[in-house]
Amino acid sequence: MRFYRRLQPVQALSFDLDDTLYDNPPVLRRAELRLREHLLAATQDPRAADPAFWQAHKLAAAEADPSLTGCTTRWRRQALERGLTALGQTSVQAQAEQALQHFLVWRSEIQVPQANLALLTALAQRYPLAVITNGNADVRRFMPQIPFAAVLNAGPDGPLKPAPDLFWQACDRLGVAPAQLLHIGDHPDTDIAGALQAGCQAIWLNPRPDGRPRPAGARLPTATIDTLDALHQLL
Repeated sequence: MRFYRRLQPVQALSFDLDDTLYDNPPVLRRAELRLREHLLAATQDPRAADPAFWQAHKLAAAEADPSLTGCTTRWRRQALERGLTALGQTSVQAQAEQALQHFLVWRSEIQVPQANLALLTALAQRYPLAVITNGNADVRRFMPQIPFAAVLNAGPDGPLKPAPDLFWQACDRLGVAPAQLLHIGDHPDTDIAGALQAGCQAIWLNPRPDGRPRPAGARLPTATIDTLDALHQLL
């Protein structure tokens, strides 16, 4: 644990999800594989099983409407509609929505390490907890036992981190001033710079759950921790 500034009194905690509370890349790989298998069965077109095919339509969707990058769910829906159109499907919107709903379930099939669940359970007895994420994992599906007081997803709830909006909304919902909110996340820009820009405190988890370190960002966090377990000593 390394401190860069004095930790001020904390009244509430917020957590990033992906690559903070669990290792996210394997989750996405499994979900996207199942999505392609579903689309191949639905269309009987071998192109539906090709990741490059869908990546091309994802990029094309963002080029046509750059605002899509601010909401991962809207972006995926548009990519699905474009791809299904290219595959010659007729009920494109209905098929895309069905595939998207399947994907959102698969994308939220996450096994959070028991140590992290125990940590969150202990912290929830002392602090109100929030989730602030740029992704679309549904925390109610894989952590229903954790009493999060606020769950904020970029897109439906506001612009992507590092914009300060989601942090400010979390503060409003938790009834604390920004300086009283301590945010924990793995990303030096979206989590750390975003929280600090909003006037909150920030703990940088580095390396990520899979052991890969991230390079430092432009702003120093309040403190850096190597594992979430260090929060037991800090808080």
